[in-house]
Amino acid sequence: MKRTILALLVASVFVSCAGYQKLRRPIATPLDNLLELNVRIMWVAAHPDDESIAGPILSKAAAYGDPIYMLVLNHGDGGECNLPEGCLPTLADVRGKELAKVAELYGATLQHEWYWNAPLPTETFPKRHEIARKWRREGGDPTVVVAKAIRDFRPDVVFALSPIRGGTGHPEHQLAGRFAMAGVRLAASGDADLPGKPYRVPHCYHIVNKAPLFRLFGLDDPLPYTERFDVRQPCKNGMTCAETGAENTKPHRTQIRDMGAMRKILKLLDYLYLYRIDPFTEVLDPYEPVEEGGMT
Repeated sequence: MKRTILALLVASVFVSCAGYQKLRRPIATPLDNLLELNVRIMWVAAHPDDESIAGPILSKAAAYGDPIYMLVLNHGDGGECNLPEGCLPTLADVRGKELAKVAELYGATLQHEWYWNAPLPTETFPKRHEIARKWRREGGDPTVVVAKAIRDFRPDVVFALSPIRGGTGHPEHQLAGRFAMAGVRLAASGDADLPGKPYRVPHCYHIVNKAPLFRLFGLDDPLPYTERFDVRQPCKNGMTCAETGAENTKPHRTQIRDMGAMRKILKLLDYLYLYRIDPFTEVLDPYEPVEEGGMT
C-alpha cells in the first residue's frame, strides 16, 4: 500500500503537463452541473480515509450545501496505528472516531459498518472474491446494506472507487465499488425483500486513475473515463476543492503517512477522472466465480 501511494505521488507530478485519452462518450449532465442543483450525494467505500480520494468532489458538494451520505464498510482495523500514544482501546475504535470527524467536516451523515478488514501486509491479502464471500458469511450481504441505505437516503448520485483497480489496487476498494452498484440494482428492484419503496439512482460514478504515468507503475485503470472534475476550482474559504479535500484528511491521524502523501497528491492534481456507469447494464459481480482478484 505504501509503495502504491508513493508511486501515485511520483506519477502525479506529471499530471498537469501530460496528455489524456479522449472522453469515451458525452455526458448530458456533467457532474459540475449536478452539484449545483442541491443533489443528494452518497459515497460508498471500504475503509475510513478512502474518502480522501474523492475529497475534492465531496468538498464541492459540501460547499453547495448538498446533502451527503457516507457509507463505509469497515473500520480499517487491519491497518497501521501511527500514533505515538498508541490506539486505545482498539485501532478500529480510534479510526471510527477519526472518520466521524471527517464526516462532520463535510456535513455528512455517516453509516459505518463493521465488515472484516484484511490485515497488512498487502502480500497476504486474500483474493477479491474470497473477501467478498467472507464479508457475506460473517456480516451479511453488503449489497443489502447498500440497498437499504439507498432506499432510506434516496441519493441522486452514488460514488465509489473503481471495481477494477480501486484507486490503489486494494481488493476491498474494488469490492466497495462492486457492492455499491449491486446495491443500486437491488434498491431499484420491486422484488427485493427490503424496507421502503423501490428507488432507482439516476447518476452513478466510479473514480478512476487515468494519468498516463500510472501505466509505468501498473496502476492505470482499464476503465475509460467519461468526464473529469476540475479540482482546482474554488471551493471554500478561498481554497480550491483540492486544498479543501487535503485539509479534510487531517483527522485521520492514525494514517498520517498515507494521508501526508495523499495531501501532496491532491495539491498536484488538476483533475479527478470519472466513469459514469449504468449499473443495470454494466454488471461486475462481487462474488465472481473465478479465481481472480486481490492485489493486481
